[in-house]
Amino acid sequence: MADIDAPTTHIPKPRNPWLALIFSLVAVGLGQVYNGQWKKGVGLYLTELLVALFMILFWADFAAMLLCVSILLGYNLFVAGEAFVTARKSSGYTLKPCNRWWVYLICLAVSLGSGAAYERVVKGWFFRAYKVPSASMLPTIRVGDHFMVEVLEPGDALKRGEIVIFSTPETRRRDFVKRIVGLPGETVEIRARQVFIDGAPLDEPYVRHSKAGIRPVRDACGPVTLGPDEYFLMGDNREDSFDSRWLGPVPRKRITGRAGYIYFPGDMNAPDWTDRLGSPLR
Repeated sequence: MADIDAPTTHIPKPRNPWLALIFSLVAVGLGQVYNGQWKKGVGLYLTELLVALFMILFWADFAAMLLCVSILLGYNLFVAGEAFVTARKSSGYTLKPCNRWWVYLICLAVSLGSGAAYERVVKGWFFRAYKVPSASMLPTIRVGDHFMVEVLEPGDALKRGEIVIFSTPETRRRDFVKRIVGLPGETVEIRARQVFIDGAPLDEPYVRHSKAGIRPVRDACGPVTLGPDEYFLMGDNREDSFDSRWLGPVPRKRITGRAGYIYFPGDMNAPDWTDRLGSPLR
């Protein structure tokens, strides 16, 4: 008579190749755990994590970012394929202690948790992705454009003409994207839409004027003398930008990022869509 208390680990149960494939696509290494190769699964998972962290250093360049994403995608497909092939060869497989539903759930939770932590590390210390909701930076940045931003350290130097991300206490969590026009210690004045820095006209080939008529504040402003840690920021589309003309000078501590490149242009029907893909923001 069979022993009803016999451990299930002695029951032959072949592995399903497709299930192993799906497991590894959902969480790298989980397919290997399903196949009873938990050490290999952990090793493959840690390898991906370390490689992904290392690749963050190259995201400042669009082509390098694409290469990094391609390498990670290829690695994930390789791991999933390895799990699939191994499962097909395991016709006489016997269940192991790692073949428990709660072990699979732990692996999935660790994968999802590390993914969330990875995203927070990237956004907090390295790069952030933004989507433009307004036309304030036309023609440089269009509505719907997705662009990458380098997270700035407090001591990072800023230059005139750079496009940056900032916020104000009044707008709370809302971020703005504008261009640096005035630097600390300079006097900024706007007369008939022309920006003057310390009395000299500023050459701004990126500026767009879309409305007629001269208005106070918008087209005639200042002079404003900036403090030792203040910047004057303006949108390229001068008639449709809420910037330092109304907000005042922006302290350096409120400037959190520097725009890098457009990684996905918003208007896919535009004839220059492919030309703008990966274009640096200057």
